[in-house]
Amino acid sequence: MEKKLKIALYILIIVLISIVAFVGVYSKKAVSYENDLPDYLLTSDVKGKRITSFEIDSSTEEKIYDKDGNEVASIPTDANEEDYKKEQVKVNPDEILNKENYKKVESILNGRLKELGPSEYRVKLNEETGNFVIELPEGLDTNQIIQYLTLKGDFSITDSEDGTLLIGKSDVEKASVMYNVNESGNVVVYLSIKFNKEGTKKLAEVSKNYMKIEDSSSENTNSEENDNAEENSENEEEKQKQITMTLEGSEFLTTQFDNVISDGTLSLSVGQGSDLASVYDYMQQTKVYAMLLNNDEMPIEYNVKTSEYIENTAVKDNLYVAIGVLIGICVIIAIYMIVKFRLNGVFADMTFVLTTALLLLMIRYTNTVVSIGSVIAMLALIAIETYFIFKILNSIKNDSSYENVSTVTYNVYLKNIDVIIVLLIIAVVFTFMSKVAVYSIGMTLFYGIISILASNLAFMRMMLLARYRKEG
Repeated sequence: MEKKLKIALYILIIVLISIVAFVGVYSKKAVSYENDLPDYLLTSDVKGKRITSFEIDSSTEEKIYDKDGNEVASIPTDANEEDYKKEQVKVNPDEILNKENYKKVESILNGRLKELGPSEYRVKLNEETGNFVIELPEGLDTNQIIQYLTLKGDFSITDSEDGTLLIGKSDVEKASVMYNVNESGNVVVYLSIKFNKEGTKKLAEVSKNYMKIEDSSSENTNSEENDNAEENSENEEEKQKQITMTLEGSEFLTTQFDNVISDGTLSLSVGQGSDLASVYDYMQQTKVYAMLLNNDEMPIEYNVKTSEYIENTAVKDNLYVAIGVLIGICVIIAIYMIVKFRLNGVFADMTFVLTTALLLLMIRYTNTVVSIGSVIAMLALIAIETYFIFKILNSIKNDSSYENVSTVTYNVYLKNIDVIIVLLIIAVVFTFMSKVAVYSIGMTLFYGIISILASNLAFMRMMLLARYRKEG
């Protein structure tokens, strides 16, 4: 009776994990039920892709200059308009439209896309015209990614009064997103800016010159200090200078420093929240700031010319056919297992199902991209799993003693450890390939091997042990 209960418990666990993997976990959201599991990421060849073309902005803008040739924002209302000159200037002057800047734009776009994190992307630059086309997988954030690509990405820290440049974009080494929990239990999201060697020196000097000064006049108690209180107060007012940080043409903040920053790291609070939604929004916003700081400023301004979604129905149909073939192969193997090994064959089939369920969950939660190559990897995994299970069950069929059952699984894997190591090496090498189709093969193969080891060494072995254990 105890053996049956143990086997039933293992089967129940496998069934529950399989239901979660194959069906999902649903909860009510607004007016409908939605799956709480992450969606599968499909390659653009399967899911379809957004093709967006960008062209150099050929428009002009009006510039206003005073009689000394200085640019001004507008003509004062009480000024003589004849003392000012208006001129139409190209947004992109002819002298900046060259191949060097075109290649720089391409590098910046690749850098931004790498940080924004779409599952795959492709930048196609026309070196003659400077225009470019970007291919992206269609998703909820595709429109935002396209918008971020056209941002200029300027950054500066200036004197708030006279606009003197104190620290520029070239002084930044690395920007990143940081967060911690404050005393109130809220998650505070920070933009951490690490400056290079030159920037570190500048930041130390700026933080020293633009430091908050305590009002010490109220602490002066002797007569000499009281006599000089007014003079000290005036001197302090002169020293209460502020810096203005500008990012993407907008004022990010105006502030003073509490102390001298000598380590070259500036941490700026972007926002805080107590719920996941608000914290996520702040994290995404800060991620965009970091992306802009980690890449050069765009030397040329662009406009989106066209943006259209293209679905590759032929590849998608082929994928469905390939999945159908895989299911057919699995069904044939499952039937053969039961015919040849009886109850142990049922255990083997349950292990097949568990292995597949674990693999699907790993693919979902690790954001592994699914492609036609993933199906090839799954076919290899079926062959690997079938090989090891046949080895184990054939050994038990020849020797069903409890001693053999307890060690056969480990022995089979130890005897074939070289094969497992080679497969893992291949999987890791493929994982670091740049092409998504190859990368997806590596990731699927890697997580598949882990799933096989987990299901065989744990559940299948435990079910076999429960069956052959002598009661009493």
